[in-house]
Amino acid sequence: MAKISYSQFSQWDKCPHMWKLNYVDKLGTFQGNIYTIFGTALHETIQAYLVAYYEKTIKVADSLPLNDIFLYRMEENYKITKNNSEELPVTLEEMKSFYQDGINIINEFLKRKSSYFPKKDNELLGIELDIKFPIHDNLNFIGYMDVVIHNKKTGRVKIIDIKTSTMGWNKWQKADKNKTNQLLLYKKFFSKQRDISEDKIDIEYL
Repeated sequence: MAKISYSQFSQWDKCPHMWKLNYVDKLGTFQGNIYTIFGTALHETIQAYLVAYYEKTIKVADSLPLNDIFLYRMEENYKITKNNSEELPVTLEEMKSFYQDGINIINEFLKRKSSYFPKKDNELLGIELDIKFPIHDNLNFIGYMDVVIHNKKTGRVKIIDIKTSTMGWNKWQKADKNKTNQLLLYKKFFSKQRDISEDKIDIEYL
């Protein structure tokens, strides 16, 4: 059974030949870097907070040592990247600089958490919730949604994708369908997989 992810689709959309080299000829040589180490660690830290926030209490979530969790996840992701790389993936100065950026983001997230993630009448459907949906003979679309929230009062579902960026998203990036189509596909296949009307599903990049 073959599988296709959004990253595959996105690469094929940009350059079919590059897609062939990576996924058909198996010549891909992607190695992690400071951006993937940082982004993954920040995802994991915020997601850990949200699990406690929704499934336990705000007090329990606020008691989590997020700075320590973030540091630990950066170190662990560094080790994984280092083991898969021929050279050291990042410098100590990069790690220190990105760690401080992460702490600033976490602090800002905590200030705005209630507007980003309302708790009243809402429940967490899942973190890294998977989609696996058949789209053709022996071909499945697969994806993993960062955060999925269900409003018990309205019945609406929100799919949230957490993005980290050094520059933010300007108007050109926001108009880039290669970026925004990801959640549209997640919405479509999640709707089919869970038998939920697309009209009941909202999507958002954070």
